[in-house]
Amino acid sequence: METNHTISSFYDYLGFMGEEREDSTYELELPINPFLLQDDGTVHPGVFATMLDIMMGATISRQTNSFATTIHLNLSYFDLEPQTKYTADTTILHRDGKYVTADGVVYDQDKNLIAKATGSFKLNPVKS
Repeated sequence: METNHTISSFYDYLGFMGEEREDSTYELELPINPFLLQDDGTVHPGVFATMLDIMMGATISRQTNSFATTIHLNLSYFDLEPQTKYTADTTILHRDGKYVTADGVVYDQDKNLIAKATGSFKLNPVKS
């Protein structure tokens, strides 16, 4: 999976790889590197928070042709033990004018649920 364009330098630094799907959603992968681990050997929860925030924002942006700004993000973590690879998926739950609510999930390479988020985003039109 290759990144078609850079979302941010932070995205690149963490090692995310993503691509747009045919249905205007966005697929995001993250191979785990040692610098993403806490002192106890588990993955820092902020890695999954970032992954879900990026995933939901990118999916919303592509489906609405707007920049999506995070307003609220609620997260649950189920397993922080390091795995080989993680993928994320997003579902848009509701859109009302400038506001969108979405769900995001992170799975490991065996499709086990690792983290889940629900977020609210404000749409800002892309300036040409």
